[in-house]
Order: sequence, then structure tokens, then C-alpha cells
Amino acid sequence: MKVEFLTHKNISEDLVLETLIASEKTILLEGDREILSGLLKEFKRKGKAMLNSQEVRYLLLHHRSTWADYLIYRWKFTNYCEKKIVSAFPLYLLIEPTSICNVRCVMCFQTDKTFSSDKKYMGMMDLDLFKKIIDEAEEGGTKAITLASRGEPILHPKIKEMLAYCKGKFLELKLNTNGTRLDNDLIHAILKANVDILVFSIDSYIASEYENIRKKSSFDTIVQNIRNFKEIRDVEYPNSKCVTRVSCVRMNDDLNYDKFAEFWAELVDDVGIIECNERSDTYNNKLNEKLGDPCLLLWNRMYLWYDGVCNPCDIDYKSYLALGNVNDQSIRDLWHGEKYNEMRKVHLAMNRNSLEPCDRCFI
Repeated sequence: MKVEFLTHKNISEDLVLETLIASEKTILLEGDREILSGLLKEFKRKGKAMLNSQEVRYLLLHHRSTWADYLIYRWKFTNYCEKKIVSAFPLYLLIEPTSICNVRCVMCFQTDKTFSSDKKYMGMMDLDLFKKIIDEAEEGGTKAITLASRGEPILHPKIKEMLAYCKGKFLELKLNTNGTRLDNDLIHAILKANVDILVFSIDSYIASEYENIRKKSSFDTIVQNIRNFKEIRDVEYPNSKCVTRVSCVRMNDDLNYDKFAEFWAELVDDVGIIECNERSDTYNNKLNEKLGDPCLLLWNRMYLWYDGVCNPCDIDYKSYLALGNVNDQSIRDLWHGEKYNEMRKVHLAMNRNSLEPCDRCFI
């Protein structure tokens, strides 16, 4: 479930149509021109109804010169998965500044002590490695970056430099955080880096319930930090395009959606709620006998851990399925490498149950 505080009423269909038509002359790649032509036909039929809320918000906040590129990217992100097309370069990268976390959420793999207490899994990404990844991603054509994955990214002592290095290089820059260490300096760094989406992981609007789920965290501190971010953004950065979101894992069957949304609506721009899945001990999950279709993640994203390990997903938090290391190979070579392609073939052959932990995955 996703609760949105944005409607489609604010977007001008005529302006979108006019912009896409004008962009036909500026899109150079033949494949992208074909996609844009298809988008134009669909928009003429459906109008703004063809756009989801995330796409509408992007168009509202960003200059028209980027609209066509963004909608082409979004089309690829969805359709390449469905059609099982391997793009020339990963469209979307999830980069892990650190695998370390300062909170112990009851549904998270950080509660698995064989992971979080083992030094071979815990560490911080070297800044030079981070810059190498960003440089390759920008040159290769990655359109969206998320700083997150197994740990809490803002624990990295050089997270501000990392954010600054990403500025202006991608269509979307996203940062996920538990919000515990969101001080004034970091708030300014986030806003100066033009982070597009800032996601706060929060699972309740009731202090005691929140602290029972996200252990070692303080509800009052989180609320104050988010309120402070909103005040600084609204007052000192009135033209900021940074969208804030609360992302909730529903842990309680009695969660009141309306009250949850009402509480957080005063502090953030939108709210997302998802059902809880088995992530706290992937490798001891029961085998999933209902597995069938190939995992879509293999065609639209790549995960890069703090030490350069390339992994297909973060459900496999111990990297049983590691596909190589960006210290040894380029992102492009990893994406088209033998291991990645063999894994895709296994999934396409409907044999994902031959891979661990794919055989016990809930996605």
C-alpha cells in the first residue's frame, strides 16, 4: 500500500505532450527514439493517466529538458524486466557506503549475528572506490542511484563527500536512512547535493511500538530530526526538489493506515507501506515451493557492497550469489559477465529453485 499526498491535477497534459514532441529532435540513440515514439502514442491515448505518482512528481519538480530522458528511463526500468532485456549498462545501481547499522530492527538481517557480528561482512566503502563506481556509472549511462542496502549509509564518516560527488550526475539520487544521525550538517549536505528522494524507514506513529520494532532507536529523536529537516529545507532551500518519504514495514496487523498517514503527513511528502517479509534469516527460511517466474531484479538493477562485491540482491546479504568485484572488473563487464548471464539463464529456465537463497526467496 502506498499513501500519496500528490495528485495528477498539477500536471499540464499539453505541456508534457509539447515537450515530448520537441524532444524527438534531441534524442540521439535510435532505440531511445523508438521508445519515445511509443511513449508519445501512449500519452496521446491516455494523457497523464499513463504516469504514476513518482513520474508526475519528477515532471513537476524538474526542468523540461530532462523529461524525455526520465520517461525513457522509467519505460526501460519496467519493460526491460518484463521482456528480459539486458541493457547495455545497469540502469539503476544500489551502492552500499557501509554494511554497518546502529539499529536492530526485528525484521532485518542485522539481527542475524552470524552477519552483523562477523568482521568479514562489516565495513566502510573506501572513498576512492566510491568515486570509481560513480564515474563508471555516469559514463556508462546509469540513470538512478540509491545509497543504501545492508547498512545505514549516514554512518559513513565521508557520506557528505559521497553525496557531493554524486551531485548532478544522475536523473535520480536517492538516500535511505533510519534518520538517527541526521544532524544539521548532514541535512545541509543532502540539500546541497540535490538529493531527489530521502527515505526514512519508520514503521509506526506510536513511540512504544516504533521502539519495539526498531530497537536502539528513539522515536522522539527521529521525529525531531525529520521536523528539523523539513524546517531547514522549507526555509533555507525553498527551491529544493528533495522529496521526503516515510517507508513503513507493516509489523502489526492492527496498524491504522489513516492515522499513520495523518501523523507523518505533517512532516514528509508521502508515505509508503509494505507488508513484512522474511528478511531476518534468509538462509534458514523455508523453501518456497511456489517459485516460478524469473526474478525481475536481474534485469533492472545491480547491488554493490562496501568492499566492491557485486550482488544481484540484498536478500542474499551474505553474498552466496556474488557475481564478481568492481575492484577487479568494470561495472559493464560484471553486468554482462558469465556469472550474471548464467544466473539469468537459470531463472529463465524456471530453475531458480536450484540456487540458494533464490530457492527460499519471498519475492
